[in-house]
Amino acid sequence: MFVFSDPGGAKPILSLIEQSRLDDYLVISDRTYSFYNNFKVQVLICDNNFEEFIDRFRPSLIFTGTSYRSDIEKKFISLAKSKNIPSISFIDHWTAIRKRFENEAGDMVLPDYIWVIDNRARQLCISQGIEKNKIVISGNPYHKWLLHWKPEISKKDFLEQAGIVSEYSKLLLYGPDPLSNINGTGIYGFDEYSATKEIVDVFLENRRLSDKWQVIVLAHPNQDRKKLADSFSGCRNFSLLKEEVNVNHAIYFADIVMGFFSSLLIEADIMNKPILRFFSKPLAKDPLDELSIGKIIDKALLLKELSI
Repeated sequence: MFVFSDPGGAKPILSLIEQSRLDDYLVISDRTYSFYNNFKVQVLICDNNFEEFIDRFRPSLIFTGTSYRSDIEKKFISLAKSKNIPSISFIDHWTAIRKRFENEAGDMVLPDYIWVIDNRARQLCISQGIEKNKIVISGNPYHKWLLHWKPEISKKDFLEQAGIVSEYSKLLLYGPDPLSNINGTGIYGFDEYSATKEIVDVFLENRRLSDKWQVIVLAHPNQDRKKLADSFSGCRNFSLLKEEVNVNHAIYFADIVMGFFSSLLIEADIMNKPILRFFSKPLAKDPLDELSIGKIIDKALLLKELSI
């Protein structure tokens, strides 16, 4: 039985199922995403009666993602423990590791094993109180799947699906992480709203730039879409990507992909796209530092990069 909520867990799990060619499984989520269409896997949407699903399906293993804005995975981990069913959870990133397993009392609800993407994530798990013998370095199944992905539509079709009537020659895909959910201003000195307003100022202050670039803003599922849209209202270059549009198409057809720390940047790197990482202020600690992905920029450097 597979369980996930956030995209960071959903995509690797769906990739794992396809790559493993399993034929006796059940996939459960509390969210619907357009990228489900990329996989030949049926996802059952539900947000209650979890124990009934377990009792009816009688899984020999429960494999979950690790979402920090949903409790569905933690509930299945708890049920697995109570029913003596082996359990594994996958962590797709290097941030908020402990929070992914904490219950309302602040205690960690841990599976039998935890899959992480690299040794750095393993060390972070250990530093946050997770036993070494629970941790397995698995890599990210979705990244392996993405290496072989190709679009089945044209750029023109993508723009039509996205509802973009573009008068510009270049496309910038901007995926601002939902830093406001984790006190980004306190931790990094900025969040997605303050950073977006700075980026908008670059376009409003530079007519030549604003005549060249269309900025497609990709909202994270855990973000307030309206509040994010308000942060770039008044600038004709910016548009919010529709939720039903395939994100892989947006990455593939973009001329540049920009964000902060998002997995979107790793996926763009796999597709060999130019990447910019916008920081309002210098960081004391960069979650993606060891990956050497993209070019770190501020307002001045953003203008320079987009003027090339």
